Amino acid sequence: MFSILSTVGPEIPFTLLLLALLGLRRRVSPSANLFIRAPIARVFDIIDVSDGKTDNWGSTRVRAELVDAGTRTYRKTYTTTLSTGVQKSSQALFSIDERVPPTKLVIRREGLDGYSTANELLSQHYGLEEEEGGTRLTITYHWGPRPLLAQMMARADLWGGIFRLKGVAETGKGNERPYMWISAGVALVTGIISVGAFGMMLGWTAAVMLVIALFVHEFGHLLAYRLMGQPWGRMVFLPFLGGIALPRLPFDSQGQSVFAAMMGPGFSTLLALLCLVPAMLGDTPNPYLALFGLIVVGLNIFNLLPVEPLDGGVTLRSVLTRLLGRWARFGLMAVGVLIAGTGFLMHQFVLIMFGGISILANIRDRRIDAGLEPLSRLQIVITIFSYVAMTTAYLTLFRYFLGYANLLQSGA
Repeated sequence: MFSILSTVGPEIPFTLLLLALLGLRRRVSPSANLFIRAPIARVFDIIDVSDGKTDNWGSTRVRAELVDAGTRTYRKTYTTTLSTGVQKSSQALFSIDERVPPTKLVIRREGLDGYSTANELLSQHYGLEEEEGGTRLTITYHWGPRPLLAQMMARADLWGGIFRLKGVAETGKGNERPYMWISAGVALVTGIISVGAFGMMLGWTAAVMLVIALFVHEFGHLLAYRLMGQPWGRMVFLPFLGGIALPRLPFDSQGQSVFAAMMGPGFSTLLALLCLVPAMLGDTPNPYLALFGLIVVGLNIFNLLPVEPLDGGVTLRSVLTRLLGRWARFGLMAVGVLIAGTGFLMHQFVLIMFGGISILANIRDRRIDAGLEPLSRLQIVITIFSYVAMTTAYLTLFRYFLGYANLLQSGA
C-alpha cells in the first residue's frame, strides 16, 4: 500500500479536486450585455413571443404556439435540420411572466412539475434601454443545477446567442461567427491552461506534445458529430485530466454513441502513423519524434481502457446495456474492480482511481443509454472487432515506439 502511495504525485490531488468540481452541480445565472445599433422597438419585437411566430437560428427553426391565453403559455418547437437532411425536433412550454414593451420581458419555463430541473432553462430575463444610436440589451438566463462544464458552456452559448440576435436586429441576418470564435476561444484558453498544468508534471516539451495529441483525439470526436449531420461541437481541455468534445445535439442511438467514442482513438491513428513516416524513409532517428509517438499512442491506449468516462468505457457501456439490460451496471462494476485491481498490482494509482470511478458510478441503479435505439447484433460484432483491432494496433505501435526510444538512448 505504501509503495502505491509513493507513486502519487502532486498532480493526483489536483486531478481528484477537478473531478469533484466537474461533478458539482449548482444553479447558474449567466448574463450578457451588448449594444445593438437598432431601434428599441425592433429589438423587442425580435425577442418577443407571439402565437405563430417563427424564428430561424442557424440550422434550427423555433416556432411558438399559444396553448393557454389565460396564463399566456406557449409551446415552443425546436426543429434542427441536420446536414444529412434529417430533422430533429423537441418541445418545451414557456409562459410570459412579465411583459412591458419595449423595455422588459420575462419568460418562465412551465411543465416541469414533478420532473427534475437539472440542466433545464428555467427563465429568461430581457432588459432593454434606449441609448443614442441604438439599444442596450441585457439578457440573463436562469438554469437549474448544472455541472461545472455545463455552467461554462451556458455562458458561452448565451454570448453567442446575443451576438446572433445583434446580427438579426442590425442586418436582418443572424451572425453565426461569434459562436465559432467563442468556441475557439474556450478551446484555446483551456488548452493554454492545460499546457501549464501538464508542464508541471511532464516538462514543457512533453506538455505541448500531449495537448497536440489531445487536440487531434478530440477533433476525431468532433468529426464524428459532423459526419452524423450535427453542427460542429465544442472542445474543452481539462487541466490534469485531458480534454472533452461536446456535441450540440443528443444522440439518437447507441450506434452513434459508440461511433463518436471510437472516432477519438480511431482518428488519432493517423497522427501515430505520421510519426512512423521518417523511420520508414530511413531518416536519422529523432528523439522528439519517438517521444511524440509514445505520447500519442499512450494517450489513446489509456482512452481505450474499458472504464467510464473513457472512450473504451462508453463503448463497453453500450455493448453491455444491449446484452445485459438492467444488469449491465454489474458488468461495468466488475470491469472497474478488474482495472482497480490491476492498478494495485502494478502500483499505478491512476488505474485505481479510474477503476474506482467506474465502481462508484454504477453502485446505484441507473438508466443507461435511456431512450437510445439499441445496438443491432451486427453493430455489436463490428464494435467488438473494431475495439480489439484498434487496441491491438495501438499496443503494437507502443512496442515499436518504445523500442525506437530505447534505440536512441543506447546510441546516445
